[in-house]
Amino acid sequence: NAKQKGLNIITMDQFLEREATSGQLNSNIDGAVVYPPNNQIIWDNQRLGPLWKYIRNVTKSFNWNPRECVLAFPGTGTDDQHLFSMMADVLIGKDGRPFPHYNEYQGRPVNVDAPPIERFREILAGRRKICMYDRNMHEENPVVHFKADEDAGTRLLTQFYAFLWFEDWRHDLWSKRFVRDNLRYNNEIMCLSARIINALRNHARQRSPGNVNGVYDAVHVRRGDFQQQFPTTEMDAGEILAGLKEYIAPGSTIFICTNERDISFFAPIQEVYDVSFLGDFGQMLSDINPNYFPLVEQMVASRGRVFIGTFYSTFSAYIARLRGYYSVKEMHQGLMKGGLRNTYFLPSKYKKEMQLYQAVHEPIYGRDFPVAWRDIDRLELPNVS
Repeated sequence: NAKQKGLNIITMDQFLEREATSGQLNSNIDGAVVYPPNNQIIWDNQRLGPLWKYIRNVTKSFNWNPRECVLAFPGTGTDDQHLFSMMADVLIGKDGRPFPHYNEYQGRPVNVDAPPIERFREILAGRRKICMYDRNMHEENPVVHFKADEDAGTRLLTQFYAFLWFEDWRHDLWSKRFVRDNLRYNNEIMCLSARIINALRNHARQRSPGNVNGVYDAVHVRRGDFQQQFPTTEMDAGEILAGLKEYIAPGSTIFICTNERDISFFAPIQEVYDVSFLGDFGQMLSDINPNYFPLVEQMVASRGRVFIGTFYSTFSAYIARLRGYYSVKEMHQGLMKGGLRNTYFLPSKYKKEMQLYQAVHEPIYGRDFPVAWRDIDRLELPNVS
């Protein structure tokens, strides 16, 4: 596959069979060959603690914290010292500019092919260190493991494009296209989502013959334990309704995705809007794994005319990123400036987060950023051999 040249992907099962049970992996402690627990290859639906303990013993991992550093990939693969020097120059303001703040880039995105220093300044988000992945690190470590260890501060709770930075802008765009085009939900989820979207549009047409395109709007309401972690997102149905009325006309068809189990919570909203939930399409859901239901909800919500999500929710954030991808495909007005039309958040203090281009900034996980989709189809595939 030309799009994956230089990036060969295998499953964990294949890795364990090919490398681990064949005796190719050695202990970090004494260099002895170590086999996986019970020589086990398939770990589906089992406790993974023993597997991760084994993996960490036979691989090289790094204490990279995405909130403290940017993981940099040198353009040439041979010299990384110039990138450390570039970071030092930014810290001391060698060119006369202060340390960058994301407000500098509001409505003013850096060109995707700009010099490395400019793209680097824009992505820093307050971080003052570089983590480096260079050719020496690659060649000296047969297996590198990106571990997720919250106690060690290495939980990779961040978007890939906010942590990985490529000196060569073509590599950067290639990585973003690769994620967009290949790291997607499986066909079962995508096809079911398309059928529900079609059914929802037909329903909207039947309710309002003038709605010839079957336009619907979408909302994500995150409830429950989420409010304990983010108290500012606590809203009753009346507050949510007030937020919807700002952007969605009363009487419109809306699709609500939510983890709220008591649907009566939405009664005030149902009095004003024609509301559909995923459960209303029960016959279509009978043959699919229930674990897929939230993923189907995301895809359906991403195709709404207006989407209103819950700020801080990574579920809402990914819907916004999908809408960013679609905005490029459909050539929405203003996409090159980085704004995302008809995409909003609640509570109301965050409602216009997506309307104006913003560089990556804390809380990074609270939303997605236009650098993930803006102008990423430029030029050709880079040489990744």
